[in-house]
Amino acid sequence: MKNVCVLYGGKSSERDVSLKSGRFIFESLTKIGYEATLIDYADLNDITKLKDFSLVFIALHGEEGESGILQSQMEAEGINYTGSDFEACRNSWDKEICKNILNKNNLPTPDFLVFKTFQEIIESQLEIEERFHDGVFIKPCKEGSSIDIIKVPNLSKFNFEDVKVNLINGNRRFLVEKFIEGREFTVGFLDGHILEPLEIITKREFYDYSAKYDDDDTQIIRADLDNNALEDLKDIARDCFHVFEISKWGRVDILQDKEGNFFILELNTVPGMTDHSLFPFAASLQGFSFEELVNEIIK
Repeated sequence: MKNVCVLYGGKSSERDVSLKSGRFIFESLTKIGYEATLIDYADLNDITKLKDFSLVFIALHGEEGESGILQSQMEAEGINYTGSDFEACRNSWDKEICKNILNKNNLPTPDFLVFKTFQEIIESQLEIEERFHDGVFIKPCKEGSSIDIIKVPNLSKFNFEDVKVNLINGNRRFLVEKFIEGREFTVGFLDGHILEPLEIITKREFYDYSAKYDDDDTQIIRADLDNNALEDLKDIARDCFHVFEISKWGRVDILQDKEGNFFILELNTVPGMTDHSLFPFAASLQGFSFEELVNEIIK
């Protein structure tokens, strides 16, 4: 029987979500008979302590668990862990690297610019207006859970200075991405198979942190597309997972514009595992209970 450590928590802005994911995973492991231990990454001062376990289930969201740094350290110490290797995590976590890889492989993604700080965005507002007439999304290059993401539908009337003061951290690289009006889908990947695509419907301006984790009226439904569009969506997701060499499990978020074209937004190598999370719901449509899903991930 495997002695599994669930590594969760940490100090990132996604700590609360990670704590919730970790608890759900831990409870599932104990229910199905594994010897499981919860360890808060914020309390772990020596990674070699994880050698005591036969497997580490990475339930860390954010940079600590998804940037590839942790995976690289574990590989160097010979520690077994769930999910993708350090290179896949690094390439998908950093949105600038991710978008460049998508472009290099002719996978569709919205046009973008990158700035070193939010202040550079303020100073480049005219350039941004000239390039993106229909508005933009502004996203930190290294962040998750829609933290510090800003929707700007009308650049000429937007006050960037007001937004700057409310950012968690404005002194980091930001992606300025073309705003595309349309429907948002997410596609999961589990053990070599594409899961049932989902559509996300929210009353908010976009699928932000509150829509993901707080709102009970956010709708997550089976993707309502005709067969051709559904197969196109699955093919794009499959190609994306292949190019980034995503292992065992992951998720990709994809937008469809009003003309029916699909655009890859971002990948997630440690999907949320809470009662509001997309990945467990997609797996449930394939017949997986939460416990069966956890068991599949650690095989």
